[in-house]
Amino acid sequence: MRRRSLWILAVLLVLVIGGAVALVLTQKPSLDDARDSVDTRWNAIRPALEARYEKLGAARAAFVEAAGAERTVAVDLQDALDDWHRALDGDDATAQAAASNRLEADGTRLQANVLGSPRLNQSQPLLDALTAFNASAPDRALVQAYNRAVRDYEDTRNGSLEKPVARVFGFGARPLLVVGAAP
Repeated sequence: MRRRSLWILAVLLVLVIGGAVALVLTQKPSLDDARDSVDTRWNAIRPALEARYEKLGAARAAFVEAAGAERTVAVDLQDALDDWHRALDGDDATAQAAASNRLEADGTRLQANVLGSPRLNQSQPLLDALTAFNASAPDRALVQAYNRAVRDYEDTRNGSLEKPVARVFGFGARPLLVVGAAP
């Protein structure tokens, strides 16, 4: 009886290991393809975002000139720009997309501060810098293609069979890109 139990245990162990190997072999390629699609779309949009955030840096500089560097919006925007540059130095598209979303939010906040202030709203260099930033939005089709790839990746990553493989092999979440419009 004990010998039979050992054989059954050995067979079950082989089946579990074989099942895990089969799961990895069948699901990892679809995860790789979905993640590669997100990276490809990100690489297509990143140059436009780099140019956009240079313009946002110029708008921040004009804001500092008009309002002062100690304003919270200026400090937060500089921190976000620093995060963006650090993310660009690395090869982590997830960190870059997160930094981009933070810059978009802080850019919108900067615009709200300017448009809400009668004094700042009269600064022509500041208004020109904000206009240049607003005009630099990347092609909407690129943003939509990136976001579509992220949704497809997330659907794949969170599938019933793919989820355990994604966790084991480090297929982390990817953020959608939100490129804001002027308030």
